[in-house]
Amino acid sequence: MATESMVVDAAKRAPTRDSLAEEEQSSSPMKKQKVEEEEKIYSETHVPELGCKPQWDVDSYDGREYESDPEDRKLFSDDEEYDKYRRERRRAFDSKGFIYEPLSGNYPIKDLEALVYPNVTSRELMTDLANLCVKKLNETEKKTVELVEIVRVIVLGGGTRKAYITFMARESLNGPLIEYQAKVVTYAKNLKPPVPILCRPSPIPSV
Repeated sequence: MATESMVVDAAKRAPTRDSLAEEEQSSSPMKKQKVEEEEKIYSETHVPELGCKPQWDVDSYDGREYESDPEDRKLFSDDEEYDKYRRERRRAFDSKGFIYEPLSGNYPIKDLEALVYPNVTSRELMTDLANLCVKKLNETEKKTVELVEIVRVIVLGGGTRKAYITFMARESLNGPLIEYQAKVVTYAKNLKPPVPILCRPSPIPSV
């Protein structure tokens, strides 16, 4: 599947620091041009490490409190629009990332049927990613959760991204449909395999 593949050939083509150092010692314009080309290849294929590897079943929202930035008020022409923004932002925070937050770095995948790879839709890709989290949950907690259908997806980040996936699932054969959440880290160009972070029933919204 697309989620499991790694661009091994591209990674192998990336030059090592030693090879770059050897090239830089040459004053030939052609050599310098070659170094620049190789540095470009390295920058395009190298994926930096995360600050720390995500831990399973640890939510980055845990322990955080909602904070409102007074500077945001300057972005709106009237109080009604600003109040609407604050409500939507608070709702997104309470969802722990699984609802779109306006004016933020995250974005919803609006068309799940669009192709992201040849013959692979966003829905199929996100189903595979969510199933990684479901598999991890079932293995660690001895459950039998089965993904039924993707509901929505919020994505945060660029080269290293977090996908917040909401989906319907069953916890037993012929059991009732239950809304679940899955969070997974993915890497640009699939140079690293995705890392499942959590999988859980969606919390009941507070009234």
